[in-house]
Amino acid sequence: MSNINKVHSTMNKIYIYTVKRNIRILRKIGKKKVDERTFILLMILSVSIPVILNFFVDLTLKTTLVLAITYLGCVLYTPTILYEIKIERFENNIPKALYTMILVLESGRSLVEAMDEVIRSGVKEVDVVFAKVMRLMINQKMGFEDAMLVVANSLDSKIFRQLVRLLIENRKYGGDLVNTLKILAKTLEDFQNLRRQLLSVTANGLAVGLVILCGVIPATAALIGGYLIIISKIAPKIPPVSPDQIAKCVEIIQTGTGIFGLLFAVPLYGFKFGRMILMCAICMTMGIVAFYGTLKLTGFILS
Repeated sequence: MSNINKVHSTMNKIYIYTVKRNIRILRKIGKKKVDERTFILLMILSVSIPVILNFFVDLTLKTTLVLAITYLGCVLYTPTILYEIKIERFENNIPKALYTMILVLESGRSLVEAMDEVIRSGVKEVDVVFAKVMRLMINQKMGFEDAMLVVANSLDSKIFRQLVRLLIENRKYGGDLVNTLKILAKTLEDFQNLRRQLLSVTANGLAVGLVILCGVIPATAALIGGYLIIISKIAPKIPPVSPDQIAKCVEIIQTGTGIFGLLFAVPLYGFKFGRMILMCAICMTMGIVAFYGTLKLTGFILS
């Protein structure tokens, strides 16, 4: 019985981590229509796609398994990626919200009124967060500090937590809040501009590599393969290209493009495993589609 209980406990932990955890993340970003049953169906579908694909094209067992695991990983990490994107948008709009608050504070109004102006101005993502603070203060009768801390702890944003700490300390000890907010907004804005410039330069170089490694090289391999298939039909002495050889070629393309996808994500997003898996799946799919698409097109043109 103890072994059965251990297995049940392990399965329950896996279910909580893979399904319930992702449903909670989806709730955070407002995706309330996706329930546990829908998410499980998406997991099953992601694993089924490579298996179904294997009936139409020649894939090795290794290729099928790697695709299935990678696609399943994409489904499992997509909620986290969507949440990270939401936080990034929120942090990118903080300078705009700060400038709005500065204008209100300079006119002599209070900090709460400045936050209310951000809500009415519709600064995306930031207005939702400030609205949560206002609801806690009005509905739950919380103080400003407690409401800000509760909301800050519910978000995975270091920038917002620093802003909350700054606002709370200013209310406690006083100081020139307007000037401090101006410095913070300018610093965040400069950092974002620098980051965009670096990403732009990096992305341009990586895009060329993406096209070559995941498009041109697989297509070239398929062109050569299609040419050899046609030649073997015309000249019987030349050994024909077997389906197993084509499947092995796809396996090599999958490995190369998959590794490139993992490395491709690092300069853009850092060592974030979810985004690395997603880029790996995209690159592998591009390589396989480019190979089989060109192979079929070559056979149609040359036949």
